[in-house]
Amino acid sequence: MSASLDSNLDPMEEIRFRKKHGALWIEIQKETHFSFDELEQIMVIFFKIQKRDEKPAASDLISRAHFRDVLHTGLGMTDSYMMERVMVALDRGTSPFVTMATFAKAISLYLRGTLEERISYAFTCYDLLGEGYLRRETMYQCMKKSIAKASRDDDVEEAVKEFVDIMLKRMDTDVDGVINFDDFHKSVTKTPSLLESLGYCLPERPAVYSFLATWCPNWAKM
Repeated sequence: MSASLDSNLDPMEEIRFRKKHGALWIEIQKETHFSFDELEQIMVIFFKIQKRDEKPAASDLISRAHFRDVLHTGLGMTDSYMMERVMVALDRGTSPFVTMATFAKAISLYLRGTLEERISYAFTCYDLLGEGYLRRETMYQCMKKSIAKASRDDDVEEAVKEFVDIMLKRMDTDVDGVINFDDFHKSVTKTPSLLESLGYCLPERPAVYSFLATWCPNWAKM
């Protein structure tokens, strides 16, 4: 992340911040995989990010732009198209701000999320229209963005169509022409490598280890 986040906080500022939000963190912790002490460290990162805003909207908010910077530079999530989908999957809204709770739950998901949590999250990222299932057209849009970025082949469209056909045959377990959540869940549970088959929406393990080494060096190794 930006070097500006490496600077130490004023001790009194940090004490005031912890005291002001401690009760809220107890509730947030229940929805994460962090101990309370670990969550405090995550929230100090949140506070450092917040201090970059000249006029923060509220003491429990940071801008989406700064949160995206954390995901981009801190966790190596660089696909701009998928980042838009990620933001929708995380907070289900259009606010330009990210709450403490959303920040904590997102970092928990990326660092320690279970397969069940990741399946639900990934499906939401891919469900562009919020229909509860993935149509051929939806899959095409997701894959076209991903493949076009990695390929210079003039026949990208044809390649994407073929890939969509393959994925439908593999994941449409009830053979109804779409991939609903149950189809997606069954397929990924059986073959976890299919989790990000429609686009990268999670940080890679090296990025996770780098984040932990930089920001949480005292944590037990995962």
